[in-house]
Amino acid sequence: MAKNSVIYPLSNVNKQGQNIVLQRGEGSYVLDRNGRRYIDLNSGLWNVPLGYGVNRYEKVIAEQCHTLHYINLISASSPKTDQFADEMIDYAGNGFARLVYACSGSEAVECAIKIARKYMYIIEEPKRKVILSFDMSYHGTTYAAMSVSGMVRETAEYTPLMEGVRFLRTPFFPGMNAAETDEREREAYLEDLEQNFRKRDVAAVLLEPVMGSGGVITLPDWYQTRLFYLMNRYGVLLIADEVATGFGRTGYKFASEKFSVKPDLLCLSKSVTNGIMPMGAVLVNQRIADTYAKKNEYVNHFSTQNGNPIACAIGCETLRLIDAKMIRRVNDQSVQWRSFLQDLRECQPHIREIRVEGLMIAIDLVDDEGSPVSMDELNLLESFALRQGMLVYMFQCPGRTAGLMLMPPYGLSGEEIGRAVRALEKVIGSIG
Repeated sequence: MAKNSVIYPLSNVNKQGQNIVLQRGEGSYVLDRNGRRYIDLNSGLWNVPLGYGVNRYEKVIAEQCHTLHYINLISASSPKTDQFADEMIDYAGNGFARLVYACSGSEAVECAIKIARKYMYIIEEPKRKVILSFDMSYHGTTYAAMSVSGMVRETAEYTPLMEGVRFLRTPFFPGMNAAETDEREREAYLEDLEQNFRKRDVAAVLLEPVMGSGGVITLPDWYQTRLFYLMNRYGVLLIADEVATGFGRTGYKFASEKFSVKPDLLCLSKSVTNGIMPMGAVLVNQRIADTYAKKNEYVNHFSTQNGNPIACAIGCETLRLIDAKMIRRVNDQSVQWRSFLQDLRECQPHIREIRVEGLMIAIDLVDDEGSPVSMDELNLLESFALRQGMLVYMFQCPGRTAGLMLMPPYGLSGEEIGRAVRALEKVIGSIG
C-alpha cells in the first residue's frame, strides 16, 4: 500500500494522492488501475503528441540501451548525441547553426538567458542585461524561469528572484477582432512597449509565439509589427520559447514559422522525445555562434544528463515521425476541431471565446456575470471531465481569462473528436 510519500507539483503538501493513478497508455488513451479508459486531451502535459506505445520508439531505445546509455558530455560525445544536433539544426532551418543541450524546458529558457546576456557582454554592451517578458507568459518554475514568467504570481516567499526582468503588458482582447480594438488602447500598449526599449538596457525579448499556459494567446499583428521593428532598431535578441508550440503543435514545425519570426535563440523540450525521456535544447543562430567563436568564448551551462544518447536516439526518431505528412494531419484535425467547437460555442452561453492555433485549443469560460470563471469552478469542471473519461487542462490569468485547454494528440479520428466535444458540452453545461 502506498505511503503517500510524494509531494505533488503545485499542490498542498497535505494532498494524499492524485485523483487518478494511471497504469497504462494505449495510443491516445490512458487507463487507470481499475482499467477505466480516458482520452488524453492533454497529450501528457503537452509532450506526448504521438500517443502511447509507439513501436518505433521501442526499437531505437532497445538498440541504444544495448550500445551506450550515457556519456559525460563535458569530456565525450556519442554518435547519437552528434546526430541529433545535426538533424535538429536541419529540421529547424531558419538560420540556426548550433545546439546546446538541456534536460527540460525551464533549463532551456535559463540557458538561453545566459547566452543572450553573455552575448551583450562579448559585443561590449555589458549594461544591456534586461530580459523583457510578457505578463501573461509562462516559462517554468526553476528560479530564472519563474522570474521571467508573468503568470507566476505567488513568488513573495521565494524572493529575491532573478534581477533584470521587466514585464510587457500583453495586448489581449477576448471576444474582439483586431478592427474593434480601441485606437487609444492600442496606443497605450505601444507606448508601454516603446518606453521599455528607450532605456537601451534590454538584452533580449523572451516570447512564446503562442502563450500556452495563458490560454492560447497570440500577439495582434499591429503589436508584433512594432515589437519586431523596435528589436531590430535597438539590436535586441529574440528568445523564442517553443517548448509547448514546437514539433507541429500549431500546424507548423515551429510557431515562429507561422508568424514569420526569426528567433536568435529557440528553446525546445516537451514533444522532442514524445514524453519518453527528459530532454531540452537551445538552438543558436549563426550570428551569435560566430560572435562567441571569434572571441573564443564558451557557454557556461551544463547538467549531468545533457546529450543523453538514449534521449537523443528518441529525438532523432521524433524528427522522422513529425514530418510534413504528420503536420498536414495536424492542420486537417485543427479544421475538424474548429467545426465541432463552433457548434459547441453557439449552444453554450458560458463560452466567451474559443481560440485555436493548430492543435492548441482554449475554451474561454465566463460565469453568469460575464467574468472569468473561478478556480473553484475550474476544479469542478476538471473533475466532471474525468467522470466523462477525459483528461483536460485548466488555465487562469486572474481577472483576464480562464477556462479549459485542449492539447490533443495528433492521432485522433473525426469520430473521436466528435465524441470528445459532445462530452465537453456536458461538462461546460454544468457551469452555474
